[in-house]
Amino acid sequence: MRLGIQLVVVVVLGVVGYLVWQARADLPIIGPYFAESDQSRRGGFGPVLVDVAPVRSERLVDTIQAVGTTRANEAVVITSKVAGRVSDIRFREGDNVRQGAVLLRLDAVEILAERDEAVARRTRTRQNYERGVKLRDARAVTAGRTEELAQELAEAEAAVAQIEARLRNYELKAPFSGRLGLRQVSSGALVTPGDPIVTLDDISIVKLDFYVPETALSSVHPGLLVSARSAAYPDLVLEGVVATVDTRIDPTTRAVTVRAEVPNKDGLLRPGMFLTVDLAYGVQDGVLLVPEEAVVAVDDGMFVFAIVDGKAERRVVTLGRRRPGLAEVTSGLAAGEVVVVGGVQKVRPGAEVKVRDGGGAGAKPSA
Repeated sequence: MRLGIQLVVVVVLGVVGYLVWQARADLPIIGPYFAESDQSRRGGFGPVLVDVAPVRSERLVDTIQAVGTTRANEAVVITSKVAGRVSDIRFREGDNVRQGAVLLRLDAVEILAERDEAVARRTRTRQNYERGVKLRDARAVTAGRTEELAQELAEAEAAVAQIEARLRNYELKAPFSGRLGLRQVSSGALVTPGDPIVTLDDISIVKLDFYVPETALSSVHPGLLVSARSAAYPDLVLEGVVATVDTRIDPTTRAVTVRAEVPNKDGLLRPGMFLTVDLAYGVQDGVLLVPEEAVVAVDDGMFVFAIVDGKAERRVVTLGRRRPGLAEVTSGLAAGEVVVVGGVQKVRPGAEVKVRDGGGAGAKPSA
C-alpha cells in the first residue's frame, strides 16, 4: 500500500514538472530568462534580445588631474634695517593696507638731533655762500673763496640728505598693498636687523603651483584654463589661467611645475592651501564615443556589433582615449549608428536582434 502511494506521488510530480517545463516561457518573473535562453540556443531561428545605444558625437576635452599648493601673489616679512626700540605701532593684525602706509616707527631721538644740527650747519653755510657771492660781485673777495663756500654748502646739503636717509630706516612702510598677518613685536620692544615684525601678503590673486608629467609638456602653455577645488570649500569651483611653465623638469619625478593665477577678490584662499586641479589642455569636436560594454576584445583586435536592418553586423573598430564608461572610436563606426551593449555574448554576425523593452537606442547603456 505504501509503495503504491509513493508511485502515484512520483507520477504526479513528473506530470507537473513536464507541464511547467512546456510553459516555462510564460511563467512570471523567470519566464523571460527561459525565453531568451531558448532563443540563444536556436541561433538564427529567433531574434536575440539585446540592449542598444547610439554612437555619440561629442566634444572631448583632455584633462590632467593634479594637486597644487597656493602661494601669495606677493609676500614679505617686514623687518627693520636698523636696531631700535619700538615707539609707535600703527597697524592691527589682519588689516588691509595700501602701498606706502606707515606700519611702525622706531625711537629716533638721537638721529633727529643729528638732523637738526646738520640742518643748522647747512643754513649757516648757505648764508656764508650767499654773502660771498655778493662780495665777489663787489670785488671784495676772490672767485676762489666763493668756490670754497659753494663746496662747503654742497657738503652741508649732503650731510643733511645722509641723515634723512638714515632717519627713513626708523619708519617701516608697506612695500605693496596687501593683508597683514600676526604682529610679532610690542611697543617698547628692542628690535634688531632681521627680527620679524609682521607678514604682508598680497592675496588679491593667488598663485597655484602644480606638477604635470613631461609627456604633456608639448600641450601645456600659458593661457590654458584650470579649475580647482578646496576641501575647505567643497561646493566652490575656482577658475584660473596658466601663467607660466617652469623651464626645468624635475629629474626625479619627470614632471614640470606649472603656475596658474587664480582671482581671489573675496579673500577665501590663503597661501599654503592644498587644492585639487583639473587642467584642460586639449579640445576636440566630433569625437565618436560608445559605451565600453559594447566593445569586445579578441586576439586580433576589437569589434562591436552594429545593428543594420534589424540584424547584427560585426564591425572591427580602433579605439582611442577612454573616459569613465566610454571609449573613443577612431575608425569602424559612424555617428548615429546603433550598437549592442547588452547581450553581446549571445549575438552572432548576421543574427536577428530585438531591442529589449527599456533598452532602446535612446536608453542608457546597461551596466
